[in-house]
Amino acid sequence: MSLLQRVVLVDAALVFLAVALLVVSPATVSRSTTTAEVAILLLGATALLTLTTVMTRRALAPLRLLAELMGRADPASGTHAPVPGAGPGTAREVADLAAAFDAMLTRLEDERRRATRLAIDAQEAERARLARELHDEVAQLLTAMTLQLQGAERLDGPALEARVTALREAAHGGSDAVREIMRGLRPEALEDFGLRAALVALASGVTERTGVPVRRALAAQLPPLTPEVELVVYRVAQEALANVVRHADAATVDLVLAVDPGRLVLEVRDDGRGVGDAPAGSGRQGMRERALLVGGRLAVGRGPQGVGTTVRLEVPR
Repeated sequence: MSLLQRVVLVDAALVFLAVALLVVSPATVSRSTTTAEVAILLLGATALLTLTTVMTRRALAPLRLLAELMGRADPASGTHAPVPGAGPGTAREVADLAAAFDAMLTRLEDERRRATRLAIDAQEAERARLARELHDEVAQLLTAMTLQLQGAERLDGPALEARVTALREAAHGGSDAVREIMRGLRPEALEDFGLRAALVALASGVTERTGVPVRRALAAQLPPLTPEVELVVYRVAQEALANVVRHADAATVDLVLAVDPGRLVLEVRDDGRGVGDAPAGSGRQGMRERALLVGGRLAVGRGPQGVGTTVRLEVPR
């Protein structure tokens, strides 16, 4: 029996009970209502209202119990006890609501586990990248400097000066390598000069390292943005450009930052091979989760005329 049917049945039963009492009782109401008659009517109405409240509360008791269980549920715990569903005397709506809530908790827990797994994978991948860069750039450079220093004590004159000059250049190269790694971890331009300048430096760096031209169309004036929003926009642009370099085989890339009414829009468009039907990897999922952190929305799809890929980020402002 549905919840509506229960409530209607309770009300109908009470109304019929009241009518039956009026039929079988000797009580009457005269043309000029007396005080005793008014008192009897008020007493009857109060009794009817009390019975209606008690019966309706009993009919809604399963719903109240379900609300209490919902309030105690903790998706962050990773597991949850099954929400009681259909049982003897349980209204159909309550059973359906319990089943839907139980399914929602299961989806939330699965999503939380997936997000945690992706975060750990991304963290480990970043550590592996840093280890490779430190080994390939800094460690090898320090090894070469050590080998040069081992024989320097036996040199003098021009040979010593040449060795010192080589060591000085190697030290500068190591400093530049460390600075490049630091820029990858935390963009200095973003902290020092703001989002627009950081995107200019990012696009220029991609072109210098890969030879892929990145055309910029960045709004001249940006509204005040929180550091969190600036970092999300920068990281999404960084990841989108990295994906272009790694996967797209593109000839040109467009980096667009526009200010629309009520929102900030970032687009990275390329003329490469496109995303096709490939499933979203950790990079795309990471961009999407970054967007959610600032209330934004990320869309990845085919570019104009179905050529290439467009990554579009919209952030409310």
